[in-house]
Amino acid sequence: MPQYKTRISGGDVMVRGQLVPADVLIDGSSIVGILRPGEQADAAEVIDATGKWVLPGIIDTHAHTREPGYTHKEDFHTASRAAAVGGITTMIDMPNVEPPTDTLEQFEVKRDLAAAKSIIDWGHWAAGTDPVQVKKMAAAGATGFKIFQVSGAYPHDPRLAVNDEGRLIQVFRTISEVGLPCLLHPFNQSLFEQLSTEAFAAGKPPNWQTFSEVYTTEAIWHTAVNTLVNLQALTDVRLQVVHTHSRGSLQLLREAKERGQRVTASVDPKYYHLTRDDLARLKGRACPGGYITEDPERMAAIWQALADGTIDMIDSDHAPHTLEEIEVLDHDAWNAAMGSPQYDWQYSITLTDVSEGVLSLRRAVELLSEAPARLLGIFPRKGALLPGSDADLVLVDPRRQVVLTDEGLQTKVGWTPYIGRQVTGVVELTMLRGTTIAKDRQVLGEAGYGQYLAGVAQ
Repeated sequence: MPQYKTRISGGDVMVRGQLVPADVLIDGSSIVGILRPGEQADAAEVIDATGKWVLPGIIDTHAHTREPGYTHKEDFHTASRAAAVGGITTMIDMPNVEPPTDTLEQFEVKRDLAAAKSIIDWGHWAAGTDPVQVKKMAAAGATGFKIFQVSGAYPHDPRLAVNDEGRLIQVFRTISEVGLPCLLHPFNQSLFEQLSTEAFAAGKPPNWQTFSEVYTTEAIWHTAVNTLVNLQALTDVRLQVVHTHSRGSLQLLREAKERGQRVTASVDPKYYHLTRDDLARLKGRACPGGYITEDPERMAAIWQALADGTIDMIDSDHAPHTLEEIEVLDHDAWNAAMGSPQYDWQYSITLTDVSEGVLSLRRAVELLSEAPARLLGIFPRKGALLPGSDADLVLVDPRRQVVLTDEGLQTKVGWTPYIGRQVTGVVELTMLRGTTIAKDRQVLGEAGYGQYLAGVAQ
């Protein structure tokens, strides 16, 4: 009788930052050995990984599964299916649903929904709006907390916005006390509103183009992050700033890290991949991207921050809306849904950056897997391929190229903002805790297989 469950044989495995020829030995839900090629160990199943890379599964800290309340767009089952084919083995969901995840009762409802449906491991960012509820949800196992400074049409729910610095420092202090991460969408709402008024006064239409131009204005993000860095210093909250695409913001975060502040940063690929040409071609599908890529100094700052560690992780901001909802951006962007599905091809977008030489494979794995695991306090159980780690991994064909279309997607809304783009590097198998949940872009995992990741105080 074979001694072990599975052996992944003949591939190049990412081990401690190095891609090395090795076999991965799995028993139960865990990796039990990283073997030299040819080293003896019998397994009931042998997976041939010849010519493939074996990499940790993505841990995505920025998911909008839309459940409860908006399940015509997505739900825990469909989001996790899209995640599985895209190489994501863990997702942490956001609280801007209906009703919002801002009380203990709603947190428990949402956790039960996901437990029945998700095929991948998952957690919940609860809303960081009320110090009393923060303590209750932390005690009940919230993974951490999310705060929005932006306020407007869905998905930027005014009920979840905290723009007042006095209120913000109260919430920061409470989240710091419970020791969990605090994710924050930085935004100078009043400046955005003023610049919007000026754009309309200048005769610009309220469409996706004008919205993207105003929304991505450097000063809106830079001034917000300046305040956040100062409030973090007063509270020592574990602050993760999301959507860090402004040059000034990146420098502020770099300096805060040099001072020893507990700040981390993430960025989602749409900001540094979608161009003004994509806006013209795809309209609302590419909103709010486009204008950042027109600024060479800003783009250089993003790539430098990805390389030097100022940006700690790449997240997805998987935020599906129907195409009918997106079409409203053509004429009424300030009252339209904004966001795009990302999961089906999430790993391939960054693997293409690796193929093009703008990012090393080692750094890509740090950004997608290791750093998120450290943020959540679960490294090296997750985010690494080491003996004792969960067997959460992907097999990638690094040379395979695909031109992306809307065909065959697992996301419920059935479209991608990267339509027409060629990617290099395709996930051919995704494994979660030793079980294959997707193969050849077909989902094999079952609803309810995913396990909940409670918060870890640090």
